[in-house]
Amino acid sequence: MNRTVIRARMIAALLFMLAGLLTLWQSRGLRFGTLNHIQAGFFPVVFGGLLTVLSILMLAGLLLTLRRGRAADRETNGHEPVFSRGSLAILGVFILFVVLTYGFGFLLSSFITLWAIGYLLGLRSWRLMMLALFTTASIWLIFDWWLGIYLPPGVWI
Repeated sequence: MNRTVIRARMIAALLFMLAGLLTLWQSRGLRFGTLNHIQAGFFPVVFGGLLTVLSILMLAGLLLTLRRGRAADRETNGHEPVFSRGSLAILGVFILFVVLTYGFGFLLSSFITLWAIGYLLGLRSWRLMMLALFTTASIWLIFDWWLGIYLPPGVWI
């Protein structure tokens, strides 16, 4: 990774940290509620906090990369390669998700979409199946069971 890429990622991390801190500041007057009765401040506080913490971790990782000297001092003359085939495949999976959600519902489409994206990213072991299963189960537990927001069941299910 060259210094230009590191600088660009640092700027992005700082902007995300600013967005997270701004979200926390804007939600300071909203009621947080409890885990059984979530109120208006829950999502902005959790989102702003996560955004801020993850930005700080990203900045720390980039600073460690600079300190260890992994950043190349030379600038690259060419551009980084763009892999349009992979981008189009991911776009196709999301289009498939929309089509499947209508027919089979949100949960089954989420499982299939997560599995397909993991497969496209190179995950081929049993861990991919477990990741897709546990992520789909977590979505169901959080939204359907805990928050009471019913997920679309689909026309055929």
